[in-house]
Amino acid sequence: MPEPTVNPQSIQPTLEMISTELQGLGVHQIASFAWRDLDDPDAGGSEVHADQVFSRWASTGLHITHRTSSASGTREFERNGYQVVQRAGRYGVFPRVITHQLLNKHHYDAVIEIWNGVPWFSSLWARRPHVTWLHHIHTDMWKESLPAPLAPFGRLLEGTIAPSFYKAHPVITLAPATSDHLLSHGYKSDLIHVIAPGIDASFTNLNAAPRSPSPLICAVGRLAPVKQFDALIRQMKIITQQLPDARLVIVGDGPQRAELQHLIDHLGLTQQVSLLGHISNQELVSLYQSSWLLTSASHSEGWGMTITEAAACATPCVVLDNDGHRGAVKHNVSGLIVPTLDDLGLAVLRVLLEPPLQKTLSDGALMHAKSFTWDATATRTLGVLLDETKRQHRNNKRTDR
Repeated sequence: MPEPTVNPQSIQPTLEMISTELQGLGVHQIASFAWRDLDDPDAGGSEVHADQVFSRWASTGLHITHRTSSASGTREFERNGYQVVQRAGRYGVFPRVITHQLLNKHHYDAVIEIWNGVPWFSSLWARRPHVTWLHHIHTDMWKESLPAPLAPFGRLLEGTIAPSFYKAHPVITLAPATSDHLLSHGYKSDLIHVIAPGIDASFTNLNAAPRSPSPLICAVGRLAPVKQFDALIRQMKIITQQLPDARLVIVGDGPQRAELQHLIDHLGLTQQVSLLGHISNQELVSLYQSSWLLTSASHSEGWGMTITEAAACATPCVVLDNDGHRGAVKHNVSGLIVPTLDDLGLAVLRVLLEPPLQKTLSDGALMHAKSFTWDATATRTLGVLLDETKRQHRNNKRTDR
């Protein structure tokens, strides 16, 4: 009997295969730049995403230099196989990095721009294959991120001025809803790539901590206005009227910590609500595993990485509706998405008071989480850079004729 034939187009390329082809096209040195780095006190999902992807790319022989602002002085070091260069402050980093790239354009073969609110306009000066990672549109977050006179300009820059410089180049985003926003701003559909982030293997640890005997709710994020932790704390006042032994544990730090602690004290919730600050990854895994559910009142997210991390620990969620949450949560399967803060409190109570519903959502969360891996994210993301490199090579050949 003859051997069955294999259609080459049916073979899914691995990360190593894509990297080999990319290097065959002359891409060995990749320059990337971001507003802040993984060790910044305000680092979040965007910085975790960059580290997870770049470490995997570096393992295939690609050389990545990641330039960011510095939270604690000038530093250059290697992390997980790629080079990190931290110089200048939050806003000084933009002209500094752009100037460096212009003066050293022969030292890199491709560019990754991580656009977090303020664009780098790499399409104007990066004469190499380049891809933009845009995790979410900031919209109302500008009034919380910039002083009042500058906030309207931030919205104008992100929503009106910058898009015209990016429409002809590939953009990677995390959630389908963000892709819809980009389309509404004139981006080309064939250049928008929706690639979900993965989940670190540590969150799938089979040595699970036992569930808390009493209702335990967790929330994780930077203590900043956009996360609306104050609203969660107020909802706990209502929740504990029906479930006096319910507790809310909030993980993270940020500018609102003192204000939130004052609110907890004022509402008499010092026994029911705790602010843990930053904790280790191992402690976070244990918290997810022991919690009955995770909740988020954030009004804007690019994805909601804590949601899928908790899901990998079989912990469902109740979250406020926003673009990122819609991507991270499978409604009525891995958790519940609600339209208002009042609905959030009611939905939390419902899950806590209905064990069959909690079990159904817990099983659904665990199954949903299995579809997210960092290996897949890194592979698909590098595939976009390969496609862009091929496109530029074709264009260059036409120009040379």
